[in-house]
Amino acid sequence: MIYLIADPHGDPEFRGLADYLAVAKDGDLLIVLGDLGIKFEDTDKNREFDRLLLNSAANIAFIDGNHENYPYINSFPEEEWRGGRIRRLSPHLIYLMRGEIYDIEGHSFFVMGGCKSSPKWREAGLWYPGEEPTEEETARAVHNLAKAGLSVDYVLTHKFAYRPDPKTPCPTLESLCAFILDRVDYRAWYAGHNHVPKLYADTPHPVRVIYDELTPIDQG
Repeated sequence: MIYLIADPHGDPEFRGLADYLAVAKDGDLLIVLGDLGIKFEDTDKNREFDRLLLNSAANIAFIDGNHENYPYINSFPEEEWRGGRIRRLSPHLIYLMRGEIYDIEGHSFFVMGGCKSSPKWREAGLWYPGEEPTEEETARAVHNLAKAGLSVDYVLTHKFAYRPDPKTPCPTLESLCAFILDRVDYRAWYAGHNHVPKLYADTPHPVRVIYDELTPIDQG
């Protein structure tokens, strides 16, 4: 079974994570849609979260959000996993890299993490460089989608950037999302970032924004 949550922000008591750890079986996988928050803050709470995830025997994968310790995540070597590139932080915790496509349980998953933070996070010292997808990363994403025939089963992004955001613009992500909506055939799209669940039904295929409820992915 594949489950999704988004935006735990380094909280060891995050509802969806706790629910997954309580039910996870061998072969299950939790995918976190960004803002995992590992090694993000120097607090007792964040350190407890780090220990929990890095020592867990449950399978967890994550895409990056805009609240991540990118130097830490990117310090791990790349390796191949299910058709795409990953970085393995522990035997059971992996980072799904931007623009990659993975074959999981016979379904294709395209992933793109990152977006832009509001200035308040920099002012608070809770920010690391590398949050916005680069032109190279989005070009690789388009290349991989083209290789897949512009068709994947699932699109996973941290933010559903369906229109330009005047407060926190991220042109590379906005351009890529527009490309996917216009050109890519997908079964369903899941995103996080907003901390409020929402379903966009006026897109070519449904786009579902999720948060802290453990969400089994629809594989029907």
